[in-house]
Amino acid sequence: MTAFKQHLRQAPGRLAGALARISRKNRLLLLTLGGAAVASAALLATAPQPPLPEVQEKAWPVTAVTARTESLSPELMLFGRVESPHHAEMRSDSSGDVLVVHVREGERVSRGQLLVSLDPAHAELALEQAEADLADAESALASLQADIRAEQRVLAHMEDLYSLTSAKAERLKGLNARQLIATEHMENTLQEVARQGIELARQQARVEKHPQRLASAQAALNRARAQRDDRALRLADTRVHAPFDGRISAVSAAPGDRVEPGSALLSLYDTDALRVRAALPGNQLDAIKQALASGMPLAAYTVGSGSDIALPLETLAAAVEKGHSGIDGLFRLPAAAEQPELGRALNLRLALPPVPDTVALPVQSLYDSRRIYLIENERLRALEVTPVGQRSRDDGTLEVLVQTGALPAGSQILATSLPRATDGLRVATVAPAVATR
Repeated sequence: MTAFKQHLRQAPGRLAGALARISRKNRLLLLTLGGAAVASAALLATAPQPPLPEVQEKAWPVTAVTARTESLSPELMLFGRVESPHHAEMRSDSSGDVLVVHVREGERVSRGQLLVSLDPAHAELALEQAEADLADAESALASLQADIRAEQRVLAHMEDLYSLTSAKAERLKGLNARQLIATEHMENTLQEVARQGIELARQQARVEKHPQRLASAQAALNRARAQRDDRALRLADTRVHAPFDGRISAVSAAPGDRVEPGSALLSLYDTDALRVRAALPGNQLDAIKQALASGMPLAAYTVGSGSDIALPLETLAAAVEKGHSGIDGLFRLPAAAEQPELGRALNLRLALPPVPDTVALPVQSLYDSRRIYLIENERLRALEVTPVGQRSRDDGTLEVLVQTGALPAGSQILATSLPRATDGLRVATVAPAVATR
């Protein structure tokens, strides 16, 4: 400690010695630099201070819509295929060669139009034989009827003759009892009565069998007539006609083909019975069933076909297809509409029954599928909602339909998708609010 104090007492002397060793020119330079430093410090100390910058909260530019509560119909986007319950596959009923195929695949045909012609030679021969058998059966029935009439007349005569002979025998018995005639004469008469009785019984038995004989002959005639009609049908089947107005979907036969009974010739479908089958989501089935049960008409509209075609919902399928969770809806395609090809895929837009107290909003307004934001005093306020579906606007854009409960009239709802939308976030509406349709 004593050494340190001694060092301090010796410092001024040492400094003076050091300054003495600096030249006069250097001392002037040091004095100049020191004066400049003092002047700079004085200027900085007396200079005016600039105002501190004001920190402002950022306002996010957004768009908004003015909500309007009303009864709106949600819409379902469906995928359907065109089908027809009247899709017939024409097959050959007999064997033969294909002579002419009169139509081509895709061609429209009218009911009764000739489609395919088969060789009729064998069918014509069979028909001729059947007609001959029918003529034979008719002749046999006519002959039997004549025999029956003759046998009935013979029976009447035999009954008269038996009565006369029996009366004669009774008279002879009386005469023989009085011994006026010989016994042998009486016995001969009685034998004649017995023989006539036997013949009469046989004739009566033949007459009693007339109904059975007539029925048998009539059955033979009916068989012959049915055989003739069958052969006539087989001949007619060699010319295949369209059963209804339709369109040819496939042609399986060609001229020269040998076909057997059951061979496929062609297929066609009824263009007046076209319908569209589309799977309906299970969560909407109850509402759709209630609407159908109450008689409320539901219709789907085609999407992306140039012009919207209304397809009324006729009924629901009676069974759930394997691998599906919902039930198919069957939509009738109007006959006046443009008829699409069988099996063609169609995008449909089905309008469901209206839901009361519903607001239509842009899809950007719905966050996390359950929340929207109101704009109040340039701040966001979250509001929980219940989505009920979606619908398409006239310009093709989608809107979500939500139920909000109590919503103040003229509320401004955020219509911009913000990545960090939260309660209290400051926003600035950069576009005028538009009312939902």
